[in-house]
Amino acid sequence: MLSRAVVRVSEICSGAGMAIACALLVYIVVHIILEIVLRNFFASSTNSMADFVGYATGAMTFLALGHTFVSRKHVRVSLIRRFLKGNGAIAIELFCIAATFAIFAFMARYVWLILARDYLRGSVSPGLVPTPTWYIAAAIFAGLLIFLIQLLASAIDTVMNGVPEEQVEGE
Repeated sequence: MLSRAVVRVSEICSGAGMAIACALLVYIVVHIILEIVLRNFFASSTNSMADFVGYATGAMTFLALGHTFVSRKHVRVSLIRRFLKGNGAIAIELFCIAATFAIFAFMARYVWLILARDYLRGSVSPGLVPTPTWYIAAAIFAGLLIFLIQLLASAIDTVMNGVPEEQVEGE
């Protein structure tokens, strides 16, 4: 019961993160095209493209982590696991998930501290268009949180169903 709830929450969060990441990709393309048109035909500029496209790229990267992991589209080095079957494969998979969880939880903790500090201080970016820096940290933190939830769901799935078989694409 609890395992299904965690898996369902992870699916919803990962899907939402990917949807936002896709919307950010569309935004990036539109902003770059707008900038090209403004510079070439109107001798003008938004004066914010580099900053905002950079923020969107960072947010997009972290928000897509959970979906990339659950759909197994990430770079996966399975050298050791290839030689193991059954409980050995499950143990290695759980160890890798736990190590990844620990590293990303550590990172999320510090991103949270940065987010809270920037929010409380009202910090803004030094660019031409002052942007609250906590916006960026919040998007990164949300992506990390989604990824951590996905790792938890993956660990539960591994315990319940074993390790999924590797699917090699594009031979």
